[in-house]
Amino acid sequence: MRTLRHLIYSLLICISGLAQAQDCHLRVGWEEWYPLIHERDGQLTGSEFVLLSRLAKQANCQLEFIELPWIRALKSLQNGDIDLLYGASKTPEREAFAQFSLPYRVEQMLLLTQRTDPPQPAQLSLRRWLASPNANGNPRVLGVILGFYYGPRLDPIVHAPAAQAQRLQVRWDQQLLKLLKAKRIDGYLIEASIAPQLTRQNPQALQQHQLSEQNPEPMHLMFARQVPIDIVQRFDAAIAAPAKP
Repeated sequence: MRTLRHLIYSLLICISGLAQAQDCHLRVGWEEWYPLIHERDGQLTGSEFVLLSRLAKQANCQLEFIELPWIRALKSLQNGDIDLLYGASKTPEREAFAQFSLPYRVEQMLLLTQRTDPPQPAQLSLRRWLASPNANGNPRVLGVILGFYYGPRLDPIVHAPAAQAQRLQVRWDQQLLKLLKAKRIDGYLIEASIAPQLTRQNPQALQQHQLSEQNPEPMHLMFARQVPIDIVQRFDAAIAAPAKP
């Protein structure tokens, strides 16, 4: 039989949980990242959206999604106009203006190119690929997303000052596929969680390549500085907790 003390304690727990949910409203920068997060029938869906929503629920937080290209989202987080970004690499430059959660998954970059006959190797070196001419004998051009970090081994290759003429920078992920199909770029780097979907949809046109310079990269949630540390800790606890079936 429940005593009055037990009832009061349970009520206090409920009030505390409600207060946490009410005091935790986070504005999340998002952009189309199919199939991880995308819009369908007016609603966001995809595995990244589901995972982020689960972590927020466990942390007793409400999320408001605001569509922004990645470079603008980084600036908005730095300015305090949004509170949270996902799928972020942890770098010293970003730590200067943001807080990071524990790693919540890992990601790996692949190179996506147009399929050739004969096909290019399934595994190659990005450095050597960029140094070799394309099928027309011209220097290869790599598509790059503004503000994107490609990991400790790939990023110095991608952003090498001597090779900037071989880079075409864009604001949105979707632009890169269009540029590749239009043969304005020879390839671009893409997450391993996304590339298979594109190659299945375009089996005769696209080929993905493992990169010898790439290692799996831990992904973090990135919080603005104004987000209270206890909220970051609540997300850390949700990340560390076993996923419920």
